[in-house]
Amino acid sequence: MKKWLDNHKEIIVFFIYSCITFSLLLFHENWRDEAQAWLIARDCSIPELIAEMKYEGHFLLWYLILMPFAKLGFPYESTNVISWFICCISTWLILTKAPFRFSRKVLLIFTFPLLYLFPVVSRCYCLIPLATVLMSIFYKYRMEKPLRYLLSIVLLLNTHVIMAGMVGVVMLDYFFELTQRWETFSREAKREHLISIGLTIILFLISIYPLFGSLNTNKDLDIINNIKGWKSFNVFFSYPAMLLGEYIFLNSNVLIKNAILLIIIFLFLFEIKSCPFDCFKIWLCITWQCLIYYLIFGPSFQKASTIIFIVLYFQWISSYKILLNTRKTNAILKRIKDLCVLSLLMLNILSGCIYILFFELPMNYSNAFAVADFINNNLPVNSLILSGPKLDFTSSVIPYINKNIRFSHISGKHFFTYAIRNEENNADVSYEEFSNLRSYFKKNKELKLYYIYCLGKEVIFDGIEERKIIEQLKNEGVLKEIYCTNDKSIQSEDYVLYEFKL
Repeated sequence: MKKWLDNHKEIIVFFIYSCITFSLLLFHENWRDEAQAWLIARDCSIPELIAEMKYEGHFLLWYLILMPFAKLGFPYESTNVISWFICCISTWLILTKAPFRFSRKVLLIFTFPLLYLFPVVSRCYCLIPLATVLMSIFYKYRMEKPLRYLLSIVLLLNTHVIMAGMVGVVMLDYFFELTQRWETFSREAKREHLISIGLTIILFLISIYPLFGSLNTNKDLDIINNIKGWKSFNVFFSYPAMLLGEYIFLNSNVLIKNAILLIIIFLFLFEIKSCPFDCFKIWLCITWQCLIYYLIFGPSFQKASTIIFIVLYFQWISSYKILLNTRKTNAILKRIKDLCVLSLLMLNILSGCIYILFFELPMNYSNAFAVADFINNNLPVNSLILSGPKLDFTSSVIPYINKNIRFSHISGKHFFTYAIRNEENNADVSYEEFSNLRSYFKKNKELKLYYIYCLGKEVIFDGIEERKIIEQLKNEGVLKEIYCTNDKSIQSEDYVLYEFKL
């Protein structure tokens, strides 16, 4: 029995992992970011998809993966099954290919990112583990078979802009080594490298092209003011500390956070002694991420957790170089290092389990499903639901709607499914726009008209003016509240649905 378990341990652990993550998937309610990608993939043609990317600020690949399923009418939950399946591939490759002790590999795949953030919450981030694992596997033969290694780097580029820094670092590393070894290659090998590099450059340009103009659509981006003085100091020191101590390990307790940082500092000093160049490359990759968080997106659990896979890649490839390293490592220091790594992994697993047990399982991730359920059961067919500037939050309801109910911006100029992030739709509402509905309503007397409003501490467009107008219209008898979500949600958002009484 023991021998059988030992021979099949990878399959057993993989089966347990797959069952747990799929079970968590069944409890998850999708949020606006998941809905936005699914609706864009469902309702856009390829040219429209390319044009939309300057507003989304993301690469095309994730939308192209979703597109066949969305257009063929698969259920909305398919997006989560896709991310789960991709993460299952990554974990299987880690279990069977990673050059670490088996116990370390098991701990790694049950950390919070691979247990919940990437397989359950369906976003483009699920491609990051797969890309970094493929890069790690193909690295060993990068000079003999360069194309597959370079294509795995292209895959990493097409995951998220926060990984572009790592792409730049590993590409420079590849070119530096290539120039050093160029004279030792045969004519055929040189030709293969040149063709691979040419194809990679073409794919890079194709990947980046849809993002041209995206900086101009980001009204919150002010690079000149953001990098002045001590603000830029934060990017290199405060932000990495915050990400590592709070976001990856999900704990804001100062004592625990400082203990974690001390462990990381020790690991960094230990690693910099044995492989200083790799440590410098890791620092560059993380610094790029911090710049992107600081200037554009802001950090989140999913974004910050990608740091684990940066470290995984460099740890993985360092195992290929270990035979070339003749330095002896102090046995006591090595044991302390192993204990530190074990502590970080266990702490992440523990904090992840606490999050799942006390938040994901008992609470709604988002209340979008609840308000959609009310709409499906209570609103008549051919109703029209109007929304103010919070199109992101309104569109998160739409994939759950199972009958012919349309959504429109309050201006009445267009219907929408996914959030259209142009300046007109982001502008706050006015009393005049509500007043103009009277003439529209007189022409369409059989139409039932509603207004949806989202509020909460996490709502980006928390329009004070919109709330004032809604209260005024309620007092005038124009709006009547018919539904409000009051269940606690992880995203701390509530939806209020009003009926127009014109």
